[in-house]
Amino acid sequence: MPELRLERVGKFYKGMPAVVEIEYVFQKGIYGLLGANGAGKTTLLRMISGLLRPDSGRILCNHQEISRMGGEYRRMLGYLPQEFGYYPNFTLWRYMRYLAELKAVPPELAEERIEELLEHTGLKEVKKERMKDLSGGMIRRAGIAQSLLNHPDILILDEPTAGLDPRERIRFRNFIRSLGRERIVILSSHIVSDIEYLTDEILLMKSGRLAAGGSLKQICETVRGKIWEILADAEAAERLNQEFVVSSMKNLDDGRVCVRIVSEQKPAEHAVWAEPELEDVFLYQMMC
Repeated sequence: MPELRLERVGKFYKGMPAVVEIEYVFQKGIYGLLGANGAGKTTLLRMISGLLRPDSGRILCNHQEISRMGGEYRRMLGYLPQEFGYYPNFTLWRYMRYLAELKAVPPELAEERIEELLEHTGLKEVKKERMKDLSGGMIRRAGIAQSLLNHPDILILDEPTAGLDPRERIRFRNFIRSLGRERIVILSSHIVSDIEYLTDEILLMKSGRLAAGGSLKQICETVRGKIWEILADAEAAERLNQEFVVSSMKNLDDGRVCVRIVSEQKPAEHAVWAEPELEDVFLYQMMC
């Protein structure tokens, strides 16, 4: 199994920092990048995939800089970008065969591998359809399938569930969970529930920096004592919503509202501590 190591990795655009001195070690398992738009997630993934070179620091795979590994690193890698290109008049089957050739999958193995992946991603019934006639969700699933053609040791997925309906998202999450047992999987998402369900470790990014990293339990511990719940009538709940960072407001059967607040200080006399969740951590980091 490979080890992927980031050593003070940075990237600048027009003199402005996009990624700032990220340090992390990836081993077998699933890692989630969580952050607001513009946090640097896609830039970091493009550097890990070898499409961008860092302006500072190094990215090492098994103690070798990936920029010096060439085809050896590309053969280890599967990548699904946010937007990926395809020939619209290709059938799905032809598209997969074409990419299998580009990835140097042996012809005698390619057909079996393609059939297997189309089965896993629920696309077997549309393999003779042209790419331009597939739905957005199907195109996304085709992108997931192509990223796995070469049995990659390192799988990078940028917003993989974008465009998937709830049923497709559940199918995808279960599929990806099984992949993390044998490889490094790094995925980014702005959907907190996907990161919470899928990942073994979470990297929370803010303004190009690593704001927090670790397991879900470790991440949530960083805001313990800063999450509060208050039972209030509708009018008081609305005042609290205006005054504090509120992560949820739940209407109760008795007419009151349970208001969940992210705050360094106790927001009201009758507020009580609440068990932190990943969404609370995300909101806390965004407001700091």
